[in-house]
Amino acid sequence: MPQQSRRNFIEQAAVLGGAGALTSLAGCSGDGGDGSGDSSDGSGTTGTSDGGSGGETEMLIGSVFPSGHVINEMANSWAETVSEETGDRVSITIEPAFGGESEVMEQTRIGSIDGTIIGTRWVIDYDPENFWVESPFVFENWEQQKRAFQTEFLDDGRERLREEGNQLLINQPVYRGYRHTSGNKAFETPEDIQGVNLRVPDLSPWVNIWEGIGASPTTVAFDELYSALQQGVVKSQENPAETVLSASLHEVQSHYTLTRHLASTGWFTLNADTFSGMSDGDQSVVRDTLTQSIQDLSSDIQESESQALDELESEGMTLVEPDRDAWLAAAEDPLRTQFEESWNPSLEEVRNI
Repeated sequence: MPQQSRRNFIEQAAVLGGAGALTSLAGCSGDGGDGSGDSSDGSGTTGTSDGGSGGETEMLIGSVFPSGHVINEMANSWAETVSEETGDRVSITIEPAFGGESEVMEQTRIGSIDGTIIGTRWVIDYDPENFWVESPFVFENWEQQKRAFQTEFLDDGRERLREEGNQLLINQPVYRGYRHTSGNKAFETPEDIQGVNLRVPDLSPWVNIWEGIGASPTTVAFDELYSALQQGVVKSQENPAETVLSASLHEVQSHYTLTRHLASTGWFTLNADTFSGMSDGDQSVVRDTLTQSIQDLSSDIQESESQALDELESEGMTLVEPDRDAWLAAAEDPLRTQFEESWNPSLEEVRNI
């Protein structure tokens, strides 16, 4: 994308909050998948590079997270570091609330933007057989889940993301906190949630697993969740502590059961053509500083997670330590069914990671 066009795109994104720009500019991006736009070197960058002394590169990265979100704040700080360490050769703009995950990934694929900050959409779209890595009650703890992302099981998905999605994955997830289960009573054992109308995201594996445990899962858009709980459309939900706090769900839920059934993650992808158009040195700066920033933020979030739990308790929520072994046992059969019907490898192989 030429420099003036990219500048116009950034300005439109800022004015329209991102989502409108997606619609208005998708048609002028072409239907090719090489992300080259009409830059002279086919790299999707504003400069040229011979692999050694690359030219200037402007990057627009679309985030699905709202303005002020800790991941966006980290990304802005990272952008400043990159600018400093490359002598302003690489400038990065983070645009918050740019649209849904599918939208930002498609815009990155075709080269209208240069990267994404997303949740787990890349696994759903490019490696659905391994969506166990982001599903409830699969892992004993976050460390095991984090190791799973680094295994060869996901190599094919990363490669498909590169070949079909024209994106490189920064292969380090942002830890966004354990997901727990809230309601107007304690869920100490799975028996306590039998038949309870539980809001879950619109992900069929999650629905299947919760249904197999005995809940009555219902998919409700997150922006409708508070009112759905308030009006009794659903009776319970599951989300990390900071999400519960920031969305004020403690006002309409009295108990928070620490089921620790999954850790939420965030991911960065970069347009492959933009990245390959940089010099080797600038590529190293972008990749290495982002990896370090992700690690630092994950540690910070783990610390703030306990603070969020304390605040929820101070706001009147009852924190419940469940019989987690009973929960894991109840999830065993639906998980085995899910693995046998839709996922590879086996549950035993995953549990041994």
